Amino acid sequence: MITIIYSTHKDEQYNNKFKQHLQQTVGVDGVQILEYQNNNQYSLAQVYNSGITESIYDIVVCCHNDIKLEKDWGKKLIDDFINNPEFAIIGKAGSCYFPESGVYWEKLQQTMVGQVYHHPDGYKKWLNTYSPKLPFLIPVVSIDGLFISFNKTKIKHKFDETIGKFHFYDHPFCLSNYLDGIKLGVTSSFEITHQSVGQPNQEFFDSKEVFLKKFKKNLPLDLKPEKIHIPNTQLKKIKKTPKVSIIIPTKNKFNLVKDCVESFYEYCDKNLFELIVADTGSNDDEKNLIREFLSNFNNTKLIEYDYYNFSKINNDVVKNHVGEETDYLLFCNNDIKIINNVIQYMVNVFEENPLTGTVGARLHFKDNTIQHDGIMVFYMEKKNYLGVTHSNLGNYYNFQTGVREVVGNTAALMMIRKNTFLKCEMYNENYTECLEDVELNLKCITLGYKNYMSNAVSYHYESQTRNEDDGRVERFNNDYKNLLGPFMIKNLQKLTKYIKTI
Repeated sequence: MITIIYSTHKDEQYNNKFKQHLQQTVGVDGVQILEYQNNNQYSLAQVYNSGITESIYDIVVCCHNDIKLEKDWGKKLIDDFINNPEFAIIGKAGSCYFPESGVYWEKLQQTMVGQVYHHPDGYKKWLNTYSPKLPFLIPVVSIDGLFISFNKTKIKHKFDETIGKFHFYDHPFCLSNYLDGIKLGVTSSFEITHQSVGQPNQEFFDSKEVFLKKFKKNLPLDLKPEKIHIPNTQLKKIKKTPKVSIIIPTKNKFNLVKDCVESFYEYCDKNLFELIVADTGSNDDEKNLIREFLSNFNNTKLIEYDYYNFSKINNDVVKNHVGEETDYLLFCNNDIKIINNVIQYMVNVFEENPLTGTVGARLHFKDNTIQHDGIMVFYMEKKNYLGVTHSNLGNYYNFQTGVREVVGNTAALMMIRKNTFLKCEMYNENYTECLEDVELNLKCITLGYKNYMSNAVSYHYESQTRNEDDGRVERFNNDYKNLLGPFMIKNLQKLTKYIKTI
């Protein structure tokens, strides 16, 4: 069922031990192991092509000889091919992006995927996690040569023997096939451990130049996520039926707010929420459209303002338009489109964790990359700079899964108990551009609450609603310098454990 090919310069004792490991862990009956003794006289491309010619099975694995594989890895790999017939090449680590430089890990955090353990002699074992374990093959443009498997009847190109000896044998094979329409994927179905750490040498850089002469005209290659991972997590029955007030500020973006509102009625229990649209200066035609649209739903309100200030408007809605029966506030931008039951997922977190401050959602840009996966506070030691950003911003598949504590959540889609919001004295209305939500999250921490990311998932079509005037950056910098920065310094003792040094 599987042919395994590897090159080795080790002695007979080492080779026999490795061969025995493969036989004991593969988990299938039909296994052909092709071992090629190679004392620098052959390139890996030559070895692998010879192995393909000698292989008796359609599923071929080309791998390093310093790896350890978990039990039944071969059975799980066969299942990967059976369950995903559109994929011809499967590996354990790879990249969705290949740059013009030829160094495929150039955007390592954003575009690399997979999980690989490392355990060199004399070191503790550690795990490189480029993406979480996901229940599907992650489509990529290239796969790391540590472990490459393929269905030899479906590939269109073998290994290129004219480029590298021990480097750049994997990428020409992958890219040639990818460019001819072959699908490549990275699997999480079994674990792999690499017993050494590869380091670029002069042969790497020489091979890269030969590679670029052949492939530069095709670079960069960029394979954005085809879909968003929505956790298949069972929702817990809500213990006590809550009342949630969703607050959505908007201005002259009817199509956006329409999609936003409809998504709540599609995915959430309409008996749990009221929906308040706060118009901040739309023209009359726009307001009439919104008014007519909201009339199709129960429990909706349109409140009109003649100005825009995020803090003031949301505070005013809470003070003057949210009833005493409201338990939770869900702050929501009009360019949000939820794609699962965010209300129930968020309420579940509050019910399981009594000292919860805010609860957020994983947010994605229109192209399916990550916009928000929690707020991160960082300290740049060399520059003595304390800053904030969105965790995993711009990443393709590298995000966290499950309910977990975070520094905070963006108010683009964020739930908080009404009583907690009032205890925090609501949003600080001195902010002129943004960051008032960051201060609110940090204030929750100073009051003894914890903020959480939930299993809620949503699109956030950020920048479609913002005023792109020249003063935005200056206002942001002023808000940070005059308000958020001093707040963090003042409360540094309570926030220290949440700050990541980089």
